[in-house]
Amino acid sequence: MLKYFLFFVLFVSQNVIGADTLIKSGCSKDYPGVKWFIYEDAEGSRYVTKDVRSWECGFNRYLNLSMEKASGDRFNPAIVTVDYKDMLGRNEPWGMVHHSTTIGTAVRVGRDTVEIYGDGRVGEGVFTLGRTRIKFSIEEEPRCPKNGLLDCVGYRFLGPSDGFIYYGEDDNTLVTWELGILMYAPPDYFPNDAQMYEYPEGWDKWQRRVDEYNKVYEKSGVHIRYKLTEVWLANYGGLRDVETKADQLPVDVVLAYGISYEGTCGVAFPNTRFISGKPPSSMSRCSIYTDLHEIGHSVGLAHGPENQAYGAVGYIFPEFGHGWNDICGNYDDLMSYGYNKAYHTNSNLMCDDIFPLSGLTPAGYRDISDTSYSLNRVRYDVSLINDESFQEDEVLKLVKVQARRIRKVIIN
Repeated sequence: MLKYFLFFVLFVSQNVIGADTLIKSGCSKDYPGVKWFIYEDAEGSRYVTKDVRSWECGFNRYLNLSMEKASGDRFNPAIVTVDYKDMLGRNEPWGMVHHSTTIGTAVRVGRDTVEIYGDGRVGEGVFTLGRTRIKFSIEEEPRCPKNGLLDCVGYRFLGPSDGFIYYGEDDNTLVTWELGILMYAPPDYFPNDAQMYEYPEGWDKWQRRVDEYNKVYEKSGVHIRYKLTEVWLANYGGLRDVETKADQLPVDVVLAYGISYEGTCGVAFPNTRFISGKPPSSMSRCSIYTDLHEIGHSVGLAHGPENQAYGAVGYIFPEFGHGWNDICGNYDDLMSYGYNKAYHTNSNLMCDDIFPLSGLTPAGYRDISDTSYSLNRVRYDVSLINDESFQEDEVLKLVKVQARRIRKVIIN
């Protein structure tokens, strides 16, 4: 009975598998890594199939990882070089599907390179591609600390004692500031108490406006580009209200547009420090230059000591973090009240670099006005106000130090 049962199972199994029978198999002598199979079908005809990537017959790949740069942070990555070839030494295509990293975020760049950026955590990490691993480290970003009244470069500095993230005077890395827009709407526009709605209909208009901001920054040598991230309709009565609403948006900077204080084109609270979840905010209702002027105030820029009204030196860098009139001929820094405020002063550029045929004189002076340099010095810290790469532990959120904000309204 048992023999009959086994025969029945084998007979059924062969029918399920199919009528084709494997007659013979082996490894190719002329082509390493190729295994051949001879089958016979139900009619007695024979045919051959091949596995051109048979590990049994010697197929192999070479995968080696090496560190081009062994440490990184959130802006300056650790760099892994990938050497991936088949057994004949030919470069093969590869992807990031089978990769992992214990800390940070890995991004493939180019043909043979992976960059690993920090995610807010620091320490040793392991990057894995396929079955191959390599160690790297993520460190804190370098900073330019304060020593008395001066920072590490020797400029008067009114910011935090540990300074801002700093990679040296020659650093020209572009940094993104995520921008949120609050377009003013009167109270009766809102059917409930929300007083704030997403407004996708305004996106195209604001994208064009943001493109103009970026053109101004590009020609001024400001290493920041705005990324339009949120557009909302909102009802607000003043800067404090704007600030409260701004804290709800996952952005780095907020501009409220549509109304301002009576008799002004815009107003702002200046900030000297920047902290996660607290985007600098301002109000504007005029041109793109007003928008940038008010955003400038919110990140520490002032009008300048010789300004036509409300004169003040920079809130973070008192020597040069403010506007000035007639730096490039009749062109003025846009933080000033000049009639031709169309750029940010920059001591590293000539006027002719910004305004053709305007002369080979400096477009800014580090002891007078250099608002581009001031913006560049705070750009990394502002970009981390909305740091999506790493979610803070809820306990840490309760003890982190809040930003120090100067509750002086800058009227323009």
